[in-house]
Amino acid sequence: MNMRIILLIFLFLFVVDYAFTQDGKPISGVVKDAVTGESLPYAQIALTGTTMGSVTNEDGIFRLKIPDTGFPDARYPDAGSTDSLNISFLGFRTKRVPVSSFDTGTLMIFLTPVSLDLREVVIVALTPQEVLHRAVDSISVNYGVDSVILTAFIRTQKTVNNKLAEYTEAIVQNLKTGYSYYKPNESGIRHQGSNIPFLHKGRVTSDTNLVNLLGEVGASAQCLGCNFVRDIAEFPYETMLDERDHKHYILKMEELINPEGGKIYRIMFDQNDRTSKTLYQGEILIDSRDFAILQITYKPSFKAYDAYEKKKYQSTWFLNSEPGWIQEMPLGETTVTYSKRDIYWSLSTIRQQYWVTYIHPQNRQRISYGYKNEVVVTDVTRDPQLIRAFKGDKSIGVNQRWDEVVGETDEVFWENFNYLPIEEKLRKELDRLEK
Repeated sequence: MNMRIILLIFLFLFVVDYAFTQDGKPISGVVKDAVTGESLPYAQIALTGTTMGSVTNEDGIFRLKIPDTGFPDARYPDAGSTDSLNISFLGFRTKRVPVSSFDTGTLMIFLTPVSLDLREVVIVALTPQEVLHRAVDSISVNYGVDSVILTAFIRTQKTVNNKLAEYTEAIVQNLKTGYSYYKPNESGIRHQGSNIPFLHKGRVTSDTNLVNLLGEVGASAQCLGCNFVRDIAEFPYETMLDERDHKHYILKMEELINPEGGKIYRIMFDQNDRTSKTLYQGEILIDSRDFAILQITYKPSFKAYDAYEKKKYQSTWFLNSEPGWIQEMPLGETTVTYSKRDIYWSLSTIRQQYWVTYIHPQNRQRISYGYKNEVVVTDVTRDPQLIRAFKGDKSIGVNQRWDEVVGETDEVFWENFNYLPIEEKLRKELDRLEK
């Protein structure tokens, strides 16, 4: 290995470590609806002049560490202007809050709701299929063809029979190979080369007996890079953006007023009665100005129930030290959101929550397994030097338990860097698990 490569690797590791250990200014706030007073979960938090950001938790609370001015990183050419936060939530007017407002402690921030109705909208004769087609055609322009490193906070909760069995937090850097156009038959190659993770820190708390009860179903950490495969802007095929599958769906569209200007195309989808596939129902929101994807939410379609019932006995699972368990149709939902950071749109959050029931046909035992996964992208960089120096490993988490992946817990680190604060309901479950 020559000296130049060694220096690049050192530079990357230094910047990664610096990004998580700098002194900076910790701030926190609570985002609420100005009319109802209710908390707004997953409101977007963006630090001006940088690609840094976060979201609120289910109680509307967020925490963020503001870098000192003169932050030594090419990612932040305007670091000296990091004097405010942009707080946004779909259906509400974006609010800009000076960082100095947080000097007295946790700040209460109220967003004003705006009407997302059809008034004042000039109807353009676009079909849902045409809007989806334009969204795909605009991916490279909106998201950038160059490789990108996402820094993300990942939080995973596993429950068995409605009891918290495992709680995990991790900070991961993930290398994506860009958003250039490719053909459907090239998907396999793209999957192999992209979403390479580097685990910076992690911690896990678990109930060993409950985790062991999950057997092959939920004891593994799963591959860390797999969290980012749900980025449909990177992998549009075999999703709602795939024109080949539009014939299997019923598509309906509304044109809504966007509080930030222009319109939002809201496309609702569900599989039709003619298809024998096991597909999804949900909605996708697309900005009319540049056809960028704002959000997609999807869950298994109940129209797929009959098709699932016919094939569920073809696969069995090993749980509770016994083979032969049958998985009922999963219930739950996935939501993926995007936000604009610098000149490009970027993956912002991935949220998954699913419940699966397993039944043993012989002894009629039943195990309920719940899985909740939250991914929050806290920073984005396209710096060529950092990308060339990146050293990730796609095998991290594959066929490994979380405790095998994260090793010893660095409690001091987690006291300072909990990007998604623990909400009250989860705290009670953790207290029970840690006793």
